[in-house]
Amino acid sequence: MNFKIPKSCIAEPLSLLASVAESRQSIPILSNIYIKAENEEITLIATDLEIELSFNVECKDIKENGETTVSARKIFDLTRSLSEDTALEFSLKDNQLIVTALKFNGEFAILPIQDFPVVEIEKFDLETKIKGDLLADLIDQTSFAMASQDVRYYLNGILIEIEGAKVNLVATDGHRLAWATETLDAELNENKLILPRKSAIELQKLLNLFPGEVNLCFSTNQILISSNDFRFVSKLIEGNYPDYQKVFPKGEEQTLKVEKALMQTALSRASVLSNEKYRGVKFILSKDNLRICANNPSKESAEEEIAVDYSGDELEIGFNIGYIQESLSVIDNPEVEFVFFGSENSCIIKNNRNDNLVHVIMPMRL
Repeated sequence: MNFKIPKSCIAEPLSLLASVAESRQSIPILSNIYIKAENEEITLIATDLEIELSFNVECKDIKENGETTVSARKIFDLTRSLSEDTALEFSLKDNQLIVTALKFNGEFAILPIQDFPVVEIEKFDLETKIKGDLLADLIDQTSFAMASQDVRYYLNGILIEIEGAKVNLVATDGHRLAWATETLDAELNENKLILPRKSAIELQKLLNLFPGEVNLCFSTNQILISSNDFRFVSKLIEGNYPDYQKVFPKGEEQTLKVEKALMQTALSRASVLSNEKYRGVKFILSKDNLRICANNPSKESAEEEIAVDYSGDELEIGFNIGYIQESLSVIDNPEVEFVFFGSENSCIIKNNRNDNLVHVIMPMRL
């Protein structure tokens, strides 16, 4: 194997591949990426047995076809240390991968290609097309609410729900819930699947780099997203996602409208003196006024008033300040709405421009 390729062509793929092929693997080959040079194209693959990510990168300067595996992290770290216009030359010699760039010469250990696992692709029940940036936005608006190590394994992921021409994404950790929806170009049969936490995070990063139209295929156990440039395959979480519709609060609505930036800066100041363990913050509402209060066991406290659009009943309610901040960070609108249903019930935060994004946050006793 011998080929030469500019850093600019492989830097972003290597970044994503290194993230999939984690360095702390119990099976050494899973820390490596597979590299193949053939037919004016470089194929790069990484897998952790749950996810497989592959890229096809055009390369006009292939002197000799071949294939190998090498540490994903080391190749990525080397590549990102180089300037954008640098070309890297890869070649195999004496059971090592030789990489040269400018005056640098590196000799990397390799592992046998026959040890590199290949994820078997299942037969898919449904196939459609979707814009990559649209799916990335849906993941961004909901993934923060996923659980991370919950014994209820189905919460450690994100629900993708197909309802005809609508696709809904839902995530919850039991204390908050995020729901976002978009309309597809085609109608599909109703379906529900749960994408694991790591898969959702890696897929969002991937689609932010490839925002164009992608193919979306899935079965009961597997999802595949692909384009001419990449292929992303992931196992799905088996199990039944809870009926999230029951989480949406009901009753008499009292709506508060506020500038997002104004709320974010006030919360940022209050968080400095909030309880580090419980992260509580109290909202005290009166007509067109919101008082934000926080304190901690050291008898320190913070209080700030901000002007809002509110004409409901006077109300006191507590929240985890981090939950509010994370919700606001993914709402792409200068003004947001808080909808309250009393001091004992969950609150809704949403984009007041349309109804395609809803966050539900449970109250805290303070």
